[in-house]
Amino acid sequence: MRRPDPARRGERGQILILFVLAIFVIVGVIGLVLDGGAAYAQRREEQAVADLASVAGATAFLNTSGDTFTKNAAADAAARSIATQNGYTHGVNGAVVEVAIANSSTATNVEVGLTGKHRNNFAAILGMPTWDVSVTATARSSDTPNGAIGLMPLLFNAKAFPKAVCDEENGGCTPEIYQLPGNGNEDVPQDATSFNWTVFCANGSPNACNGNSDDVRDIIGGGGNATTVFVNDDIGPLNAGTHTTLLEKNNGQPSLADHIGEAFPVPIVTDDGNMVGLAYFRLVDVEGAPKKIIRGYFLSGYNGKDLVVSPTGGDAVLPTGTFSIKLIN
Repeated sequence: MRRPDPARRGERGQILILFVLAIFVIVGVIGLVLDGGAAYAQRREEQAVADLASVAGATAFLNTSGDTFTKNAAADAAARSIATQNGYTHGVNGAVVEVAIANSSTATNVEVGLTGKHRNNFAAILGMPTWDVSVTATARSSDTPNGAIGLMPLLFNAKAFPKAVCDEENGGCTPEIYQLPGNGNEDVPQDATSFNWTVFCANGSPNACNGNSDDVRDIIGGGGNATTVFVNDDIGPLNAGTHTTLLEKNNGQPSLADHIGEAFPVPIVTDDGNMVGLAYFRLVDVEGAPKKIIRGYFLSGYNGKDLVVSPTGGDAVLPTGTFSIKLIN
C-alpha cells in the first residue's frame, strides 16, 4: 500500500485556497459590475429629480412677490418639495438635499444637490454595503437684467404709462396717437402722446447725438439698434424737425412704415430725457406730412431699472411678464 505523498497534499491545499480566493475575486468583480450598473441607473434618476427641483425653485423665485429674502425662501421650499415628492427628503434614509441660491443683478441661480444611498448586494460581501450617489443641477431665472438689444429708435415719455398698455390676449386694444414735436427746442417728448427719434448716442462723444434722418433710417433698416443699450445710459433725441421721410415710404428707403403691425422694444424717458425703462410697442399705423403721427399701443409697462429686452434670446428676458428659466447645469 502506497502512502500519500505529503508534497501532493500540500499542492492540493494550495489549489483549494487559490480556488476560494478566485471565487471571492469573481464574486467581487460581478458584484461591482452589477451594483455599479444599478448605481448608475440611480444616478440618472437622481439627476432627473435634481433638474426638476432646480427648475421648480427658479420658477418659484420668479412667481413670488416680495423682497429677495422672501423669493429665495419660496425657491428653496419649492425645490425641496419636488425632491420630496420624488423620494428624496433631507435626512430620511440617508438622503441629503442641498439647495443653494445665488442672486446677482442680472439673474438668480438655484442649485440643487442630491445624495442618495445605493444599497449594494454583491459589493456588500466586500465590505461595501452602500455607496453614496450624488448629483447637482442648476437652473437660472433671468429676472432683473438691465440691457437691451434691438431697440427701435423711438423715444416715448413715461407719462404714457400705464394708460397706453394693452393686453392683446384679451383683445380690444385701441391704438393711441403719438405725434412728433414741432420745430424748436422741445426735442424730448414732453407728454403722454408725443414721441421723437434717437440715434442711441449712449456713452458716445459729445457730438454723437447730432444724427440726422439717414442715421435713424439705418437703425430702422437694420431692424433695431445693433448694440446693447442699458437703462442707465444717456441717450438723446434727434433735433426737433420734420423727419417725415422716416415715416413714409420714400423711393424704397427704409422707413417706419415697413414695420407696421410689428412689436418692438423702445426706450422710455423722463421730461429731461433720462431713460427710465424699456417697453414693447405695437406699431399699428403711421402718417407722414402734415400730421407726422404714429398709432399704436404698448404691450408692457416699463420698469424704472433692471429691465431687459433681448430678441436674440440667451439669458435675457422680455418686459412682458415672460421670463427666462434655463437649466444651465
